[in-house]
Amino acid sequence: MSTTYDVLVAGAGCGGICASLQAARQGAKVLLVEREAEIGGTGVHSPVALVCKFQRRDTYEPINLGLHRELFPEAYAWRGEFDDDDRLPSYDHRDLARRYLELLAAEPRIDIRTGQAVTAVATEADGPRQRIVSADLERDGPVPARVFVDGTANGDLSALAGARFKVGRDADGAMMPATLTFGVSGFDPSKLRNPRVTTWGGYRSLNDELRQTLEKARAAGEAPPGLYGTGAFAYPDGSILLFNANHVRGVDPRDPEGVAAARAEARALVEHSFAVIRRHPAFADARLEFVSDRLGVREGRRITGDYVLTGEDCLGEARFDDAVAAGAYDIDVHDPDGGPTRLQRIPNTQVYHIPYRSLRAAGLTNLLLGSRCISGDFVAHSSYRGMSTITAIGQAAGGAAALAATLAGGDTRAVDPAWIRHELHRAGQWTEGPRHPPP
Repeated sequence: MSTTYDVLVAGAGCGGICASLQAARQGAKVLLVEREAEIGGTGVHSPVALVCKFQRRDTYEPINLGLHRELFPEAYAWRGEFDDDDRLPSYDHRDLARRYLELLAAEPRIDIRTGQAVTAVATEADGPRQRIVSADLERDGPVPARVFVDGTANGDLSALAGARFKVGRDADGAMMPATLTFGVSGFDPSKLRNPRVTTWGGYRSLNDELRQTLEKARAAGEAPPGLYGTGAFAYPDGSILLFNANHVRGVDPRDPEGVAAARAEARALVEHSFAVIRRHPAFADARLEFVSDRLGVREGRRITGDYVLTGEDCLGEARFDDAVAAGAYDIDVHDPDGGPTRLQRIPNTQVYHIPYRSLRAAGLTNLLLGSRCISGDFVAHSSYRGMSTITAIGQAAGGAAALAATLAGGDTRAVDPAWIRHELHRAGQWTEGPRHPPP
């Protein structure tokens, strides 16, 4: 007979891993399921190098500590400024992969099953809602649990459970373009105007030089439209530059064949990008160090929750009584139609709350959302989809799941947000709002 877990988490990217760690540290027995052979998600298999904003602009106070600090310790040397001499807050995807494995291995309450997807979900009526009874795994069959956390980027578990969702922008469902990132090594910094590529000044100077190189190639008709820019970020030791430089439009993560075709298209764009980059004297002898294993898909399902976080909430620095996480990153909409990217700062303090209601899937008693699939609109999603915010979302979802499983009979709505904030505060996480221990 299958073990009944307190919490089953689907998806072993940063959200699902943080949910699993927090739930286990609160005493829950956890099963973490990942459909791919290796854990790590986008941050490892489609890295971007940059650790996006997680600090207030007025005081430089971090609004994401906890597990995020364990995963990205180097980023905490950054004070939230962008002066030329300030270090770029970046990470090496190999270090992140190692840290994930070390943190998970240290938790005996976590079982991990990789290489098998959740293929079906069994539910039963629970008053006006449905309760998930078990999740069917590809090889192992049905696994029961008291509470389920959807840590997948695309809300796969929730969709199988019958949750409502939206994709793309409201007008037509179009989603942001996808990108295949790649790393370049063997370049000569001495041939750059500012050789200090690990600083903001070096980053800006490098990308200005590469932009000029790209514009010359475009003028000569030697750069395809899919090369939308350069976007080169140095790894912490400066030995590798991570390029976020291409766009493939019309990618829907619910269509695996379409994703595979898009990756092939993007792979060709990588070759074009590298050829353009090597025109710059600093890159004449550079090497293509790696091309990411997976296509970076920016969007997927947004599961409808008890509250839909909006772009207006983010730009209005929303504060909620049931806040369990916070975001500080910009509105960052890559235009589905191929136009310019909308990059808009959160004003003033640069912080907005993420309410617990947006982590609860509407119509389901015991399902929480622990990744970018939380309940939000197209614009809000463009901000909270970054890893810095998703780690906070995942940690909050895991803490709430453990409380629901052990104290509330699996009912996520019977968990007081003040309990969640209490447990997060005990774990070293930043919180805002009243907190008190559960009974």
